[in-house]
Amino acid sequence: MAFGKKFEYRLEEILLAFFLIPALLLFIIFQIVPTLWAIYFSFTDIALYGKKLFEYDVVGFKNFEELLTDDIFWKSFTVTFEYCFYSLIIRFSIGLVASLYITSKLFKGKPIITAILMLPQALPGTVIPYAWLSMLDTRYGTLNQILTFLEMQPQSWVYKRAMESVIMVNCWSGYVLAMLVISSAIKSIPQEYYEVCEIYGASRWLKFTKVTLPLIKWPLVLSTILIFKEDIDDFTYVFMLTDGGPYYRTELLSLYAYHKAFTYYELGVGCAVGLVIMILVFVLTLAQIKVSRIM
Repeated sequence: MAFGKKFEYRLEEILLAFFLIPALLLFIIFQIVPTLWAIYFSFTDIALYGKKLFEYDVVGFKNFEELLTDDIFWKSFTVTFEYCFYSLIIRFSIGLVASLYITSKLFKGKPIITAILMLPQALPGTVIPYAWLSMLDTRYGTLNQILTFLEMQPQSWVYKRAMESVIMVNCWSGYVLAMLVISSAIKSIPQEYYEVCEIYGASRWLKFTKVTLPLIKWPLVLSTILIFKEDIDDFTYVFMLTDGGPYYRTELLSLYAYHKAFTYYELGVGCAVGLVIMILVFVLTLAQIKVSRIM
C-alpha cells in the first residue's frame, strides 16, 4: 500500500516535470542561448556586414577598452543615470500617493479611480509613445494648446525638452509598479495597530509616520530597486520618441548598444554595452533578492 502511494507520488512529479518542458525549452531558446551568444560576441570583433560577419576573431577586452575611451559611451552612461534618478523620484512619489489613496477609507468611488489609475499598465508599450507624440507636437499638441490657452510660451517638447519629455512619458506609464507594491504592503498591515492609534487619539499624520511607514519600509526599498532596474535598460519609449537625440541628449545605454550594433554594424561593441547593462541589472537583482528575504 505504501509502495503504491509512493509510486503515484513519483508519477505525479514526473508528469509535472513533463508539462514544464515546453516552457523550459522556450526559456532556453529565447533567453539562455541569446544571452550566452551576446556574452561571447562581446569579446569578438564581429560585425553585421562584410567578412567580419563570418570570419570574426576573439579580441578579448578590446571592445571594453574602446568603450572606456568613447566620449559618447560616458555621455550615454551619465544620461542613463540621470534618466533613472529623476524617473525613480517621480514614479515612486506618484505611486506612493496613489497607493495611499486606493488604500484609504476616507474617499468614495475608489474602484473607478483605481481602474483609471491602472490604465497605463493596460496599454501596449508601443501605443503609449504614439499617443504622447500627438500630445507633445509643437504646433497642434495638447500640452502646447493648454500653454497657449494659459498665455504661456509653447515648448518644443521632443527637441528642446527631450529628456523632460521621455521622463514624463516613462513616469506616466510606470508609476503603477510602485502603486501596486506599496498598496499591497499597506493592506497587509493589521488593522489593530490603527485601532490602538484611534484609541489614543493619534492624528492621520502620526499614524502614517509612526505606523505605516515603519511597517512598509522594506517594500518601499524593494519598489525603488524594481523601478531603477526597470528604467536602467529602458528602450521603447526613448527609441520611439527621440531615438537618442538631439545630440545624444537622450541616448540611454540601451540605445547606445542598439545604435552600435544595428546602425554602425559593430555588433561586438554593441554586445559589450549589453554586457555592461546586464552586470548592472544583475547587481540590482541581487539587492532585490536580499530585500525580498528580509521582508
